Amino acid sequence: MQGIILFLNGLGWTLDMLFLLLDLNYMLVSSVVSVLCWTICFIFNLPWTLTNGILQLWEAVLGFVLMVGDSSCSLALGTVQTLVDALWGCLAGLDSLKLIWNLLCHLLFRSRELIHRGLLNITFSVQTFHRNFWEALSITGGLAAYLVNSLVNICLIAIQNILSAAVALWLSMVNVILMGAELMFMLLSQFSNSAVAVAILLWTPCQLILDGFASLSRGVGIIFYQHLYKILIFLLLAIICRIIFRPSPAVRQFQLKVIQIYRMALVLAWSLLHCEVLRRVIAKSAQIIRMFRIYGATLVRGWNLRRTRIQNPPARPATVQNPARIRERNQVPMREQNPPLRPIQSTVPNRVQNTQPATHIPQASSAFTKRGEPSQDPWKLLKQQEESKKCVICQDENKTVLLLPCRHLCLCASCTEILLQQPVHQRNCPLCRQMILQTLNVYI
Repeated sequence: MQGIILFLNGLGWTLDMLFLLLDLNYMLVSSVVSVLCWTICFIFNLPWTLTNGILQLWEAVLGFVLMVGDSSCSLALGTVQTLVDALWGCLAGLDSLKLIWNLLCHLLFRSRELIHRGLLNITFSVQTFHRNFWEALSITGGLAAYLVNSLVNICLIAIQNILSAAVALWLSMVNVILMGAELMFMLLSQFSNSAVAVAILLWTPCQLILDGFASLSRGVGIIFYQHLYKILIFLLLAIICRIIFRPSPAVRQFQLKVIQIYRMALVLAWSLLHCEVLRRVIAKSAQIIRMFRIYGATLVRGWNLRRTRIQNPPARPATVQNPARIRERNQVPMREQNPPLRPIQSTVPNRVQNTQPATHIPQASSAFTKRGEPSQDPWKLLKQQEESKKCVICQDENKTVLLLPCRHLCLCASCTEILLQQPVHQRNCPLCRQMILQTLNVYI
């Protein structure tokens, strides 16, 4: 049956390995096919990508040329406008000079007329000459003021035209610089986008390969983790089969040495078992163990006797019968707890049996029977002690302590404290002689 189970397990492992190889083959073939598909797509899309990049570059160059021409035209128009404004200023200056010439001509004609009139009227009135003189002076001042105003206006217009031309030139230069920077940014962004697209296109097959290796390693790890013991057992069986069916010279030599050591051990064990000295040692050890057991039993019985004497002093006539009952109750569990004592005591020498203090118990019981107490059944006494509400040791206080794990409610607090002060091997329940592990106070 075990051979069939091993064969079925080996067949299952073989099928698992075949399925694993098929999965690996499928993953490898699918990864290779996907890599080939991506490579073919990249080769087919490469001319379109290059053509698109060249078209984008050509459009960028045309845009740059158009922007440079536009800025140059705007600069030329600004310069022409500045020159026209300067010419208009000059024409305004010529108009002012023409006006001055006309004024001078008018002044000359007017002065000639005035001179004629003055020469004609000089004789008439000095007051008229004085008025004409001041009129000429006012006209001259007005003409001078007009001339100064015209010159100031010409200068201001010229300065304004020069400043506007400088501002237009500066704006055109700034526009050219900004357009060049924007064009550079566009070219860099185009190149970066193309580079990112190429990187993504080249990274995708690598990522697929890495994902395939990661999934393969994860699957192999999961298989080894779930079937680690099976794999180890399979390898161990394979190694054992290899050693058994095709052992090497070193293995054969090791087998021969093991067989020789086993035979030597059998011979040595047989000689030891049939040795007289070993038999004597075993018999002596058994005798010593029996003596120690008897000595321990005597110590326990002596301690029980002393405890009953302390707990039941002879001054109380009402409780004279209790020590004998307690001793009889203690004797019954000791017989039940240590049944091998009877054959051991029967096998030891007579001098060992004579030293046991257990003979005092029948004497005490016989003494009590001599006083007139009738002998009772120990089990009835044990039942009475369990049903009584007084402590089984002092017979004065009520039972307030529950002993664990035997669950006997038989002691008061003071007797429990005295009992727990004894050594560990003497902390036993008075009713069942079971070791006390824990106590629990009960309030009734």
